[in-house]
Amino acid sequence: MNYLLQIRAFDDYRLYETKLSSGQVSLWYTLMSINNKAHWQEWFTAANIVLERLSGLSRQGIVKNRNVLKQLGLIDFQSNGRKATSYHVSKLYTSNSVQGSLQDSVQGSVQDSLQDSVQNSSTLIKHKQNKTKSSRRKRVYDQDDDFMKLAIYLFKFIKENNQDARKPNWQEWADDMRKIVEIDKRSKHDVALVIKWCQQDAFWSTNILSPSKLRKQFDQLKVKMSLGNGSTTEPRVSKQEEAKKKANKERSKFVLYKYSEAGNDLEKALPIIKDKYPEIDTPDKALRILFPERYLTAGGVEVGN
Repeated sequence: MNYLLQIRAFDDYRLYETKLSSGQVSLWYTLMSINNKAHWQEWFTAANIVLERLSGLSRQGIVKNRNVLKQLGLIDFQSNGRKATSYHVSKLYTSNSVQGSLQDSVQGSVQDSLQDSVQNSSTLIKHKQNKTKSSRRKRVYDQDDDFMKLAIYLFKFIKENNQDARKPNWQEWADDMRKIVEIDKRSKHDVALVIKWCQQDAFWSTNILSPSKLRKQFDQLKVKMSLGNGSTTEPRVSKQEEAKKKANKERSKFVLYKYSEAGNDLEKALPIIKDKYPEIDTPDKALRILFPERYLTAGGVEVGN
């Protein structure tokens, strides 16, 4: 398991998918630390007393939070009677994430090397600086880049509010998201929260239609969000769309519950799921519901749709 990619994927899960309590986060990181020391075994044991000391949770807190993490598919565990409980930490990243990370690393090294070369050259030829400018390669963002993910996140809401919304220039959008974070010193978490809030507001959802608009109005949006002064807290969707979203949410809960109940064995859970929802008749369709983020493209739509 790649420790850094796993941590990054977990942060993305908390940011875009499910809000976890501090106890659940603490327990997950504790299990990751223990498994790291165990050299990433598929299953490893951890005594409750060790988990209590490292996570700061009580015995009751450990039992409660590990059950939630298991239901979400983040971990699995098996009781061994009086012996220490066995745990398994689910891998959250995909092979595409590894490839993207390597690409970012290589690309970053090339860019840093080029930049250093340009800077050193400019020092030697200062008398020509007024006539020439150093050239720098423009940063390219892939789908695993956090700034690209924020751009996709914004467009997903825009697309929900307006099905005719035109596909944006993803590189420009991702770069504007970078400016919000790196230049304006906003946290990625705050940016995601403001995006969600403004796109569920009747007024702002019709005005914030790009990262550049988001950047321009960010201070005002954050203040209104914290004060609850939006024009409405209701998402701009029809009753029919609301009913569809509710049905999809209930379906997702059912699939997740049966998947967890079967010990994360999809082959075992699929017949039960199919019996209630006949349209979910293949493992791929069930996986799209369990792990939708793995099937998203830059357009915010599922691969294969």
